[in-house]
This record gives sequence, C-alpha cells and structure tokens, in this order.
Amino acid sequence: MRGGEGLAVTRPWDAEITESGSGPYLRLLGIEILEADEGRALLRMPWADPLDTFRINHVMHGGAIASLIDAAASMALRTLHRPQDPPWRITSTSDLNVTYLNAATSDVTAEARVLRSGRTIAFFQVDEIGRAHV
Repeated sequence: MRGGEGLAVTRPWDAEITESGSGPYLRLLGIEILEADEGRALLRMPWADPLDTFRINHVMHGGAIASLIDAAASMALRTLHRPQDPPWRITSTSDLNVTYLNAATSDVTAEARVLRSGRTIAFFQVDEIGRAHV
C-alpha cells in the first residue's frame, strides 16, 4: 500500500492501516503512511513550525520524532492482523528507547519492521529514520 487519497483496499490489512492512519494524533502531527507491507511500515512526518524545539530554530522536537517512531511500529504490527483474528481494541507501547544521532531539520521518515509478534506483545526495530526520501 502506498500513501495517498483514494487508495484501493486490496490486502487484509489495508482497511486497518487506513483507519489507524486517520487518527486525530497522527493528523495533528501531519504523519502520513507512505508504504505498508506485511510486518513493515514506512511513515513520513513533514516539518512544521509547531514541531520546532524551544529556543533552537528549525530543529524538530524529539517528542514528535518519538511519536513518529511509535506510530510506525504500530502500523507495522497492524499489517499482521487478519480479518479472522479477534478485533483489536488498541495497541499500546510498553517500552520505547530512542537514540538521537543528529538533529532533524526537515521532513523525516521512519521505517519500522516487526521482529517478533506474540499474542500479547511484539518487538520492533525502526531501521531508518531521517530526511524524507519521498
């Protein structure tokens, strides 16, 4: 699935991703889903002035970046949900560790993949986060 309007729902998880990607918090941050494949998701968050850090011009706030990472992991997990599975009420993050290697000064992307998924817990890795390559 590629992001954009008028997406055709063709895979078991497409409806789940489309619905999840339209949530109010993701809309507030401007996060969009660029790609979603089984166990993987690529999301983009555009630069916006409200995401600027306090007193440091044009550096994206780390909390916004952490939210992008969290959203990418959730979307990657949602690609594993099948129509025959019991409905999910919510996905919740129990632990999130972010290491910032450089300041984000423009649009950023996060690519997450599911490393392991069980009945009640899943583990992810965000393989790439950086300047948007779209």
